Amino acid sequence: MIYADSGLVTKWYLPEVDSSAALALRDRFSPPAILTRLHRLELTNAWRLKQFRGELEAAAIDLATQDLMADIRAGLWHCPAEPLDDVYIRAEELAIAHSARLGTRSMDILHVAAAERLGCSDFLTGDRRQARLAEAIGLNLVWYQAG
Repeated sequence: MIYADSGLVTKWYLPEVDSSAALALRDRFSPPAILTRLHRLELTNAWRLKQFRGELEAAAIDLATQDLMADIRAGLWHCPAEPLDDVYIRAEELAIAHSARLGTRSMDILHVAAAERLGCSDFLTGDRRQARLAEAIGLNLVWYQAG
């Protein structure tokens, strides 16, 4: 299964300049993909921040949320009950081992740790620091270059 960073998932559900390229990348993989509670928190917050900044109306965000929920029901997403203690412990280990060299942020580390703990085959991201961390621990990186 694939694990995509939240920024990339956003491009799959909300109109952004490079959404078509992001969707083409998504279409290279067979469902289901992993969608964690961490994703859900980041998506909810990022999408509502777009509303706060006046980038999107509430109706567009509500529609994107409905589309995401429909995709979950359709089996396009696998929503595991992740072992949070294991993810946080691994994230702390990764921070100790890599943050001083890579400059990774906590949320990036949590996503990489979750992908590793959930046994994901591919890690999709367009974030350089997150990508370097995923590579450093041996995840198969699929780089997304924003258009």
